[in-house]
Amino acid sequence: MIGLALGDDAPETYRTLETNLKRAGFQSQTSFRWTRLVDGITVQVEFLCETSEVEPGRIFKPRGEALGSGLGAFNVPGAQLAAADFTQHSVEAERLGDGGLSTVIVRVCGLPTYVVLKVLALQDRHENKDAYDLVFCILNFGEGPRSAGQEAAHSPVAGHAQVREALRFLGERFVDVEHDGPIAYAAFLADPGDHNGADRLRREAVASVRAFLDAFEGERAS
Repeated sequence: MIGLALGDDAPETYRTLETNLKRAGFQSQTSFRWTRLVDGITVQVEFLCETSEVEPGRIFKPRGEALGSGLGAFNVPGAQLAAADFTQHSVEAERLGDGGLSTVIVRVCGLPTYVVLKVLALQDRHENKDAYDLVFCILNFGEGPRSAGQEAAHSPVAGHAQVREALRFLGERFVDVEHDGPIAYAAFLADPGDHNGADRLRREAVASVRAFLDAFEGERAS
């Protein structure tokens, strides 16, 4: 699944995206989620935005635009941070439909923006995978949690109110092994009945998040 944040709410942007998706063989599952079967694998693309036009968790479409069941974007708090917090990567791949090799520059949201989106998802729906995704990225970013925290502290959105709030939530949910964050992380990974493994995973989650937050705050204070 690929999540794409849209920073432009112009009707022309939505019309162009819808046309290109249809030409590429994608079909609408909901207006913000499109899928296509590629070599036996279902590729799913979701469009996200952040807007005051609709409530969070609702689908946004430009006002006055008669798109019917066409393209929309899921309104997610924090999505707008991706416009400022990203890294660029050159990707060469075969175009769909045997169109030959093509090289494109892909923008990938930075760690602070990803943490914001995942923490808010954990707050809202509390799925075990959200806790796993958070800890996995912090644990495996760069040289580990401290490296992740230090780099995140230099992001252009590090001082943004949404980032500060999300990091506060993160600290609260993973403050110790008895809280729901590490328990959800362990529940996602541990085999049923493996209590020793679950205990180890809970400690791993708490230590990783604590190291990340301490490094972030330390770097911001220096």
